[in-house]
Amino acid sequence: MDAMIAFFILVRNMYYVLKILFRQDEQKAVMFSVAFLLAVGMFFYHSVEQLSYLDALYFSVMTLTTVGYGDIHPVTPIGKIFTMGYVLLGIGVISALIVNFNRALKEFHLNKNKPDGK
Repeated sequence: MDAMIAFFILVRNMYYVLKILFRQDEQKAVMFSVAFLLAVGMFFYHSVEQLSYLDALYFSVMTLTTVGYGDIHPVTPIGKIFTMGYVLLGIGVISALIVNFNRALKEFHLNKNKPDGK
């Protein structure tokens, strides 16, 4: 039962953090950039590397987040060249996403500790 209460509190707090995030125009632009990069990667890897759309999206996410499990990798020269640029561009965009999330989390905790809750 305690785990359920903790989970409910976590979900509630994440809701408020996401509300803070989506008030920021910068965050909306970053989220659009992430979605755009994932779509570009998915269509590129589907077309060039002949991956299914799901595998291409999976590979795009693993590449942008620099996890890179190694189960899927580019095999064509153009795929390898694209991936090098994709990673370099993606690291910046994902870093901006993390920074904005941390900023919203900090704002949430600062507002939570104020007596009036605002």
